[in-house]
Amino acid sequence: MPSAFKSTGPSVDREQRPDRGHSVIELSKDLSRAYIHLAVKNVKLNEIVMLHLYCGRPGQLGPILLDFSLLGNLKQYLSDGVLNIEVKNEDIVNPLAHGHGALAALTVGCPIVQTIPNDRVRAIAGMQAIANSGELYFNLHTKGQTYFGDIRGQFAPVVKK
Repeated sequence: MPSAFKSTGPSVDREQRPDRGHSVIELSKDLSRAYIHLAVKNVKLNEIVMLHLYCGRPGQLGPILLDFSLLGNLKQYLSDGVLNIEVKNEDIVNPLAHGHGALAALTVGCPIVQTIPNDRVRAIAGMQAIANSGELYFNLHTKGQTYFGDIRGQFAPVVKK
């Protein structure tokens, strides 16, 4: 395992960690923008190392759809425990441009269709499709829980009546 993924703290069951989070994603009608609202508590800013939006089923690790560190300073965003950010189509493409090597091929960019893994989501509309299937989640990584993450939140699709 690359040293960048090694945790400095012992593994602790999520239910026993004091860190908590809550998030909502709103999509514009034309699917050109997503508005992400994330609130966390009991997280030490100096411990935050990564924040990602992933595609994957509950309990499963998935590839990165959005890397928030490419959009700005995570510690500044979360200084008050709340992140509110607008994401555009081009922000989803950024992780694809920053991936290198065989590891990146497996960890960056969400497949549009699982049977064609090289065709990756590059727009908010693709993010909506993944969210509607129940396969979208956040993961806040800290120094103590670098690889699997400290706070993980699976999104539940909202159905309009």
